[in-house]
Amino acid sequence: MRLWRDTCTHRIASQFQLRFRLRLIVMVCLYALVAQLCAAAGGLPPANPMNRAQYSDHYAQKLAAARTAYFQVLTHDSHSADQAAHQALEALEESYPGDATAEAYSGSLEMLDAARSWQIWNLRHEAAEGLARLDHAVTLAPNDPEVRFIRAATSWHLPDLYHRRQQCESDFAWLSTHAVDSSRRGTLPPELAAASLNYWGQILMRRGQSDRARAAFQQAVDIAPQSPGAQDAARRLRNLH
Repeated sequence: MRLWRDTCTHRIASQFQLRFRLRLIVMVCLYALVAQLCAAAGGLPPANPMNRAQYSDHYAQKLAAARTAYFQVLTHDSHSADQAAHQALEALEESYPGDATAEAYSGSLEMLDAARSWQIWNLRHEAAEGLARLDHAVTLAPNDPEVRFIRAATSWHLPDLYHRRQQCESDFAWLSTHAVDSSRRGTLPPELAAASLNYWGQILMRRGQSDRARAAFQQAVDIAPQSPGAQDAARRLRNLH
């Protein structure tokens, strides 16, 4: 009886931890980007070569609708917004099978669904499915900075029981060497580039590499000074001795 109670308690704690930590991702990293990304979505070409070959006005419209719907879930947190996001992403995937960007956003959306779910018995399955889709997206387009960012940011606050820290840090390490150039080329929004470098700076701080962390934070500030990631990086810079 005690073992059963402890197991249930652990699962409930895991659910709450996942739910509120995923919410933290939204509030800290993505919430303030919704307006900019929704407005610019139609002008952001996909970064991976497969998608560049098939880029068209139709694809741009589908991708813009899917991005907008995804970010609406983050700001509205309603069943109707979630349904609309799933429908928009399914429409994009139906028109462009194998699209890595759609796969990444779909995987992240499944993780958000898991975070909101009160069905404890389904939590691990839903989360595993979302993570599998995020991994598949990176397999499809390992050099796509947006895809890498979506996986890394979604995984950042997951509890240790998901064993994603090493992979998450690897993604941010990769992004740290590509964020600046990707932002200049227009294949990664500056706000996301700044957030990537801010996360990487935090990783370096945990490793005791304060000089490298300072450089990463400064890069975040330089890329998009008014973005949430850059402002947090600026605060961290001020606290560095």
